[in-house]
Amino acid sequence: MSTTFTFTDPDADATAIESMSRDELTETGPDLLRQSRKHEARAVLTAAALADRVYRERLAGQSEVEVWGSVIEHADKLARAEVSLQFKISRSKAGSWIALADLLKELPLIRAAYLNGELSTNRASIMARAAQRGSDTGTTDSASDSVDTGDESEMSFEEIVLDYGSRATTDPVLSQQLDAALISMNPDSVIEDRDTITDLVGNVTITPDVAGHSALDAVVPAHYGVFLTTQINALLDERTCRKDPRRVGSLRVIALGEITGVPGAHLTCECGQENCAKGIAARNESAETPADAEDAQAWDDLLPEPADADAPEVELVELVEPVAEPDVPDPLDEPTPDEVPMAFGRALVVPGAPVLTVLKDPDGILVPRLQGYGPIDPDYATTLAEIAKTIHYPETARAAGPLIPQISDRPQAPPADPTGHGGHTVPPPGALTYAPSATLRAEVLANDAWCRYPYCGMPSHQCDLDHWRPFNHTDPEAGGWTVLGDLIPLCRADHQRKHLAEWVPTLYTDRRVEWRNRRTGQVIVTYPR
Repeated sequence: MSTTFTFTDPDADATAIESMSRDELTETGPDLLRQSRKHEARAVLTAAALADRVYRERLAGQSEVEVWGSVIEHADKLARAEVSLQFKISRSKAGSWIALADLLKELPLIRAAYLNGELSTNRASIMARAAQRGSDTGTTDSASDSVDTGDESEMSFEEIVLDYGSRATTDPVLSQQLDAALISMNPDSVIEDRDTITDLVGNVTITPDVAGHSALDAVVPAHYGVFLTTQINALLDERTCRKDPRRVGSLRVIALGEITGVPGAHLTCECGQENCAKGIAARNESAETPADAEDAQAWDDLLPEPADADAPEVELVELVEPVAEPDVPDPLDEPTPDEVPMAFGRALVVPGAPVLTVLKDPDGILVPRLQGYGPIDPDYATTLAEIAKTIHYPETARAAGPLIPQISDRPQAPPADPTGHGGHTVPPPGALTYAPSATLRAEVLANDAWCRYPYCGMPSHQCDLDHWRPFNHTDPEAGGWTVLGDLIPLCRADHQRKHLAEWVPTLYTDRRVEWRNRRTGQVIVTYPR
């Protein structure tokens, strides 16, 4: 690490940073981060050791008969509280540090990588929990137990977890990849986990927040979340344009209100442009369009008929009633001048929203995926068959085999066809058209679950499909073709970044992408699925 810093004079160190060249910043920054991770790893283990001392001291004065549930629980809470006070962190964070340190005792490889500064605390926690789940479910019982990876070499499950953790992915993507690995090795255990979460954690809570707001927190089945997300996004796309000045978060709140039928919640574009297509469409709608009327009638048709709707007409007979005292109106029932009748809204389903889609392998080898969520167990995929569209992994994805990490001592696949023709000598149908067909797009998405730029977690179905070798609009046959072997998903921002050509990609036949920095020669590799 550079010796420029004093670590005692903050102003001097800040000045030193400001004076560094780009190359110096690139060299110094990652090294500083690694050193800080080393220190935090040791802080976590120190916190756990302190908690253990406090816990043992609390129980030391108790006889074996006296040590029972409430005493142990009190000692545990006391230990976490002391860590919270001494390290100036929340009790929740203190508990997560203690739990991580406890898990790492049985995971020497992950523990070593964490202490060596290769992993952040959050990433180490994701990996440790996955490794523990693999151990608890019988996937592996120890670091020495191995998993058959389909070739001559075998890897322990902890090694598989470590391999995934070393890749250029975001933490949420890593979590999904480890879930998929667990599902492929022991789907029954994941079904048990899912049922446990449903029973113990599944809930929706809405609590008052500040300044007239509420906080909504929910743990719901994956397809609930996907459905609601697609509905919100579809409504935003239908009703607002990019010039609407409000934050996307604010727009999503209004969309949620309208979709769930909150009275008065209605999303309209507020860009202020007279020629806004979304605003014009809204202004042309009447208070109740024919579509609205039909929707209202359809909704009313679902309501039960009154109990006497079909009852025969009965002749009324005048009965002699005893004289009663005149009714005295209740002043509480009298409407006030300011009282206005309130019509409650109806739940809205946006017709243009994508349907739920599950990707399955007819051979049962590849892990099913719920589009917009990620890997799911086969039993859940079967459950969704009645309400979701099911599509099959294409042959190219099935031929690649199950999710098996590639380790450094294995032979690497060769680069893809450098012409961008995907190995074809004659352009197949659609290859000379810039925009890929729906079938080809689905094939690319099945092979690549996320944006292929390093450390981007954008799901591939929300990405552009980029030609690795540029498409030649003047002479399509001369450039890269629109085929699987020349297409990778890149989110819009990374698509533009790729065309700046500072990081140059090379696609390989196994769909690895090697990104090389044109200035420094640094290489970062991303992997499919």
